[in-house]
Formats: sequence, C-alpha cells, structure tokens
Amino acid sequence: MKKSIIFLVILFLSATFCFADEPPTIMEEQPSQVIDTSMKAAGSKWPRAAFLLHAGLIDIGLGAKIRFSHANGIYMTIDLRYQIFQFQYIRIPVLVYFGGNHVHFITGHTILNAVNAPIDYVSVELAVGLNIDFGKHWGIDILWFNPTTQEAYDYVGPSLLLDVRFVF
Repeated sequence: MKKSIIFLVILFLSATFCFADEPPTIMEEQPSQVIDTSMKAAGSKWPRAAFLLHAGLIDIGLGAKIRFSHANGIYMTIDLRYQIFQFQYIRIPVLVYFGGNHVHFITGHTILNAVNAPIDYVSVELAVGLNIDFGKHWGIDILWFNPTTQEAYDYVGPSLLLDVRFVF
C-alpha cells in the first residue's frame, strides 16, 4: 500500500512538471514593435499548471491544478487529501472545475480512498461541489464525497468538506 502511494505521488509530480513546461507562444518567438498587453496579461495571470495547498475543518492536502481553457474557466485538480476527523482517510481525488473565472461547479471521483477504521478497506467515491476563486491564489471549495459501495456508505458515510485553497 505504501509503495503504491509513493508511486502515485512521484507520477503526480512528474506529470505536473511536464504540463507546466509550456511551449513559447508566437509573440515570444517573433520580436515586434507592437506588443499586445492584453494577451500577455491573460497568459501570465493564469498559469497552465500550478501546485496547491488546502486546509479545511476536517482535512488537509497538497495537489496540482492543470488549466485547460485560456483563462480560468475549466481546470482539473488532482491532490492527496488526509481527513483527520472521525475516521482517518487518505483520498486522491480527480476533480474537474467548470465555470467562469471565479465560480465553478465541481465534479469528479477518487482514484484512491483508503480508510483507517476498525475494518480497513479501499473504495471509490463520487464528488460534487462548488468552488469560488478569489483571484490567482486563493479559493474556497465546498465538496460532497459520496461512497459508491453500500458497505462504505453504511460504515463511514458521505463526507462534506469545506476547504480554503492556496495556489502557488
């Protein structure tokens, strides 16, 4: 179990560095007397990939944000979350954020959900939620993780998380 988590963390870090290495744009390749400041500002405002830290009432975590749209409209996060309240969870969710530059609807699932309880088991959870981004670095997530198996639902139940995010 520990080797698979270490492997996933190494894979996650290498994928983030790969996505962060963007090819140069046409403006950077061709020097010109006229510079379009709006495109440069938009490109520098929202980086393609970044790391994030988040903390909430019952969980803490570290992850990566990979942007798919030109601004901040559609992006994906993958992170490692550790829930410390009631049961100890280790979650690795893949979440997709749809919306404008600041308010997003969140959907996704966990690729790993390990629970340290009287019975140890691994299950998958579906996630839905709402996100509000305050500029480039700060945001708030309200997430609902719902187990897909009846055993997990009966034993642990769903989780409601409220997190503050810092993207760097």
